[in-house]
Amino acid sequence: MGVNELVEQSSLDDLWIEGTHETLSINLLAEAGMMSFMGVSLCSNARDVYAESLDWLRRYALTPARQTHVLFALHYYNTSTSKVILEILQILESILRAGGEVLVRWQFRTEDMDMEDAGVEFSENTMIPFQLERIGD
Repeated sequence: MGVNELVEQSSLDDLWIEGTHETLSINLLAEAGMMSFMGVSLCSNARDVYAESLDWLRRYALTPARQTHVLFALHYYNTSTSKVILEILQILESILRAGGEVLVRWQFRTEDMDMEDAGVEFSENTMIPFQLERIGD
């Protein structure tokens, strides 16, 4: 296998998943190192629903961009989804441990104390730098 074939094999296409009333909108941009998870997630089988995104993230973590910026702008998520969020953070933490730069922005509405608390809790359970951002309704 030549070098060009190896580069071609290792390139990762961007992934866009349109959200629904039960699932998140997800944008994963490999070369730019930009990712966003936005909206509501009510699905009871979140691991299955977000399997494609988790697989993409695992492949991305093998050869990440120099800087990885991740936005979580969630309005509501259930327990099943919280386990997926934790898995996402664990994958991102592996990038950090390997010497990559990772920053998570956790946005929450001004009056949404539960979402603010969730961001604080996730930030305390990882070594990833978090920016908690209060946004207007």
